[in-house]
Amino acid sequence: MIKYINKKYCKDDLVQLMLSCDFSNLIVSADEIILLKIGDKILVNKYVEHPNRMQFPFSDKVINDDCYNELFEYNKVYLNYRASVGGYRFDKKYFFKGQDRAIFLSQGLPVDQTFTRDNSIELNRDEIEKIFDKNSYDSMYIFDRNGRIYFANNKKDGLLINKKIIPSDEEIIQLELSDRIGDYNIARAINPASNTHENYEKAHKVKTIDEIKDFNIYGSAIFNKYSHMLLTSTDGKFNLQWFRIDFIEKDKFKLTTNKVPIIEPTVDNVIMYARHNDIEYTREPSVPEVEMEEVVDNLLLSAESEIKDLEENEVQTIKNNNMVKKLSRVFKKNN
Repeated sequence: MIKYINKKYCKDDLVQLMLSCDFSNLIVSADEIILLKIGDKILVNKYVEHPNRMQFPFSDKVINDDCYNELFEYNKVYLNYRASVGGYRFDKKYFFKGQDRAIFLSQGLPVDQTFTRDNSIELNRDEIEKIFDKNSYDSMYIFDRNGRIYFANNKKDGLLINKKIIPSDEEIIQLELSDRIGDYNIARAINPASNTHENYEKAHKVKTIDEIKDFNIYGSAIFNKYSHMLLTSTDGKFNLQWFRIDFIEKDKFKLTTNKVPIIEPTVDNVIMYARHNDIEYTREPSVPEVEMEEVVDNLLLSAESEIKDLEENEVQTIKNNNMVKKLSRVFKKNN
C-alpha cells in the first residue's frame, strides 16, 4: 500500500501519522523503540516526549481508544507488530519526502509460515542460549502469532519485557509433564473409557531429564506451523525469522528457522506502483485554520534552532534534492 500524507503533517525531517489503536502494538526502528503497548499498559511512547510534536496538528491526541499519533523520520525502515481480537499483523513502514507532501509505504510481511526441517541445526544449551542472549544484538524482540510479546530489549531504551526463552532442565521436566496431563485430559473428555488407573499414572508420572526425548518447546507440532518470531538488529540492520525449538535430549536442542527478508524500499518501487495504481491520501483529520495558526506560531518559536540545523545539514539536503526531483514526477502523474 502506498499513500500520500498531507503537507500539514510533514516537516523537513519528520512526518506525523495517526494509527489505529490495537491491544498490543510494537513499532521499532533498527536503533530504538517508537511505541510499545500491551493492553492498557504503555511501556514506551516516544511521541509524548518528542520535542517537536507540538509543531504538528492534533499533537494533544497522544493516545486514546481509537487512535494515536506517532512521528517518523524519512528514509528509514520501521517495523510494526500489532495484535487485537481479530488476529495480528506485522508490516514494514517507510516514508519518502516529497516537495509538498510525503509518500507513505506500508507493506505486510509474511505472517503464516509452514514449518519445514530444511534450516535445522542441533545445539547444546550454551550455544542456543547465546542465540537468544540480548547482549548478542543491539536490539532483540520475540513475539508470537497470538499477540503475545515475550521479550523486548534495546540498547537505547533498555530491557522492557523479559520472559525467559530457553527453559532450564527442571522447567522442561514440568513443561513435558503438563503437556502429558493435558493430552490425557483431552483423551478422557473424548473417550471416558480411557480414564483408567494405568493411563492416569502414566500421564502423571514425573520423568527425569534423561527420560525426556524429542519434546517441542516453541512451535505448533499439531498444525505444522511456526508460531514465534525473533526480530533483532545489529549495526542498523534488521534480521527477522520464524523459529521453532525442540528439546532432543539432555543438553541437546534443535533450532529450526525461516528467515523473512526485510528490504528497504526505493523510489523506483513508488514509481512502479504509481504506474498501475492511483495513490490516495491517508485519512488524517482535516486541520482547522485556527489550529494551523497555533502550529505556525510553534514553528516560529523554534525557527532559530531549525535554521541552525539546516546549516549543519546543508550537505545532506543537497544530496536529497535529486531524490525529491525524481519523486516529483510521481506526484504530477497522480494529481
